[in-house]
Amino acid sequence: MNETDFRKFNYNVLGANSSIKGDLTLTGDAIITSKIEGSVEVKETGKLVLERGSHIIGKVKAIDLEIFGQVDGEIECSGIVSIRSSAHVVGSVKSARLVIYPGAVVEMTANSQVE
Repeated sequence: MNETDFRKFNYNVLGANSSIKGDLTLTGDAIITSKIEGSVEVKETGKLVLERGSHIIGKVKAIDLEIFGQVDGEIECSGIVSIRSSAHVVGSVKSARLVIYPGAVVEMTANSQVE
């Protein structure tokens, strides 16, 4: 791989032990291990992965979302939301498909829906 190929990648990583207050708009795939107070939106076709240790307090919007960490707020995805066994989700979930793995803690509000 040369430098030109590397520059074509559209990938976002927000690492552990970071804390962000404010709204994020990202393009391309994203991995978050940070605490974020605010909305997180992944535009276009990027997949969002919330790793163990992540904690999002606010709205999360993406095409596909895989949660290993914690979300307190509203989730809106046009694709698949996968809530892994280490995840803790409190709030509303709106998605085309929802997968909840055994062991996950999910407290969805009454307006949650899978289309």
